This record gives sequence, structure tokens and C-alpha cells, in this order.
Amino acid sequence: MRRRSVQLIVLSLVASLVGVQVTPAQAAPPGVEAGPAAVQMTFDAGPEPVAKGSALTLTGRVWRTAQGNTARVDFYFHAIGTPANSYTYQGFATTTDDGSFSGSYTALTTGTWKAVYAGSASRRNAARLDAVQVFQRRSREIAGWSEQTGSWQSPTIRIPTRDYKAIISWTCADSGVPVVYLTWIGQGGGYEYVHGEMATGTVTLNGHGGARPGFFKVSASAGCAWRVRLFSGIAAFQV
Repeated sequence: MRRRSVQLIVLSLVASLVGVQVTPAQAAPPGVEAGPAAVQMTFDAGPEPVAKGSALTLTGRVWRTAQGNTARVDFYFHAIGTPANSYTYQGFATTTDDGSFSGSYTALTTGTWKAVYAGSASRRNAARLDAVQVFQRRSREIAGWSEQTGSWQSPTIRIPTRDYKAIISWTCADSGVPVVYLTWIGQGGGYEYVHGEMATGTVTLNGHGGARPGFFKVSASAGCAWRVRLFSGIAAFQV
């Protein structure tokens, strides 16, 4: 014990000679936060889902106290299918005194929106995310056929809605002016058709002739390869 006391005295003398002072850590005074204060933040992007081309509204609030929360909030967007950190800057909004903010943008594709408050000397930064699904209404494709023959008839089908759209595209290798016909024949009578006279082309048959059950026929010049796509009704697709 005597040897340890001597060692402590020697160490204290050395510390005083080189100017080293050891002081205990001091805690912040009661009621005073160490560093910037945390803030509260909410964020919503809507409506969701939303149709492509429609307005998308970004709203939220960032605050610490009831008043005195005027600040800038930046908006970023990450499109689905792109690298995880590939957010693109979209713009900003200035909050009101109570911290509320809003912005309006055009919905173009599905992805995630991010609102960012950069913080200040007295307040911490904050960010919130909200995913939004964007859809587009298109004609629903219900059947399709491809052949390379001059005379063809589809199986009997029933078109689910009153109207339909049948598109035929073709390429003919023979010289001259080839002719391609697409005809709809309804069960119980009624028909309608379109045709084209060119080596390569596309034509569309719109409407409905006769009963909803029926079949399609293709008549083409020799050496023509063609494809028919049948659409009926509307479906919503994510974009």
C-alpha cells in the first residue's frame, strides 16, 4: 500500500510539471438540451393510387413548438425500377408559421416521394417517405394470333364488351401491291371488315357487327406474314 501511494504522488507531480489538468465531465444544466433539438414531421403524397397525368399533392408538417416553425422543405422522387438511391430533386415548399407545407406535382410514374427538412443550428434535420402508385387506363388485350397464310379463321370467341378494337399488321414479301383483309363475322348474321393495299402496314377495325359471339377471318395475298391483336374493355396498368 505504501508503494502504491508513492506511485500516485509521483504521477501527480509529473502531470503538474507538464501542465496536464484532469477535470471531470460536466453535464448540461438541467432543462438545456445538448446540441440541436429534435423536430416532429409528418408527410403524405396523395391521392394514392393516382391516374397518370393527374395532380399529386404533397402535404405535411415539420415543427418543434406551436409557432415559429417557418422553414424550407425539399421534395425528391425515386421512380420504381431505378437504383435505390437515385432520388431526383423536384422542388421545395416554405412552411407556414406552424410548420405546415404543401406542393403540387404531376403524377407520371410509380415511385417514392421524399420530403426533407435540412435542419438548423438549433434543430435537427428530418425526412419522411411516401410511396405512390401511378396507373394508366388502356384498352385490354384479350386475344392475339400470328400466321403466314393467305386464308385463316379464328376460333369462335365472345367479345366481353359491346365494342372492340382489332389491329392487324403485316409484311408481304411478294412484289406488286398485296391486299390484306380482316373481317369480323358475328354469329346469327352481321359482319364488318377493313383492308389495306401495301407491302407493310397496320389497320384497325373498330366497332361491333352482329352478335357478340363470332370469329375473325384474314384473307391475304401470298407471301404475307401477319399478326392480329384483339382489344376489348379498359384496364388499369401501373406505370
